[in-house]
Amino acid sequence: MLSPTVRMLSWSKQAIPGMKQGWRTTTNSWERLISTSLGGLQVGSRNGLFCCPAMALADSSGLKNISSCDALGQTRSRSNRSKRGLYDGKDIRSGNNVSFSMKKTKRKFKPNVLKKAVYSETLDEMVRFHLTASTLRSIDKAGGLDNYLLKSKHVVPGKNEGWTTKNRILQKMRTNDLRQKAAESNATEQTSN
Repeated sequence: MLSPTVRMLSWSKQAIPGMKQGWRTTTNSWERLISTSLGGLQVGSRNGLFCCPAMALADSSGLKNISSCDALGQTRSRSNRSKRGLYDGKDIRSGNNVSFSMKKTKRKFKPNVLKKAVYSETLDEMVRFHLTASTLRSIDKAGGLDNYLLKSKHVVPGKNEGWTTKNRILQKMRTNDLRQKAAESNATEQTSN
C-alpha cells in the first residue's frame, strides 16, 4: 500500500483511453482524492489499491511490479551533456536568484564538471572522462573506477564514456578469467602426468 503522502500527478483524460471525466488532481492527502471507476476498479479511493489509472490498467492487463510513471512512459529527462559523461545523477537545474528586495530572476545551477583522467586497475591505464566532483567522491567510496562503473545505477546503456569503458572492463575481465582457467587446466594436466 502506498503511503498517505503520495503526490498525485495531473493526468489528462486523453492519456488513458476509456477514462471518465473528473480525475484531475494534485494533492498530498488520500482524503481529498477524487474517486473514479475504471473497468470496475476503484482508482484513487482511500481504501482502493491503485493511486492512478495507469497502475489500474497495468494490473488489469496482468502486468505486475509496474509504477505509474513506467506505465505511461514518463521518465525524468536528462540533458545531452549529462548523458555523455559520468555525472552521478547531477544535471543542470533551474531556480532563482533572490535579491535583498526579494525580486526573483531566473538562473541555472550547473554541475561542477571536470575533464579528468582516472586510473582503471583492470585496464591498467588512465581513462579520460567528463565527470563531476561528486562522481570523484563516489569513485573513491566505491573503491575505484572499476567498481563504480560496474555497480553504479548512473552508468546507463548508450554511446557514452561510462558505458564504453564499462564494456571494455567487462571484456578484459572475461579474457583474464579465460586465461586463468586455461593456465589452471595446464597446471593440473602437468601435475597429473
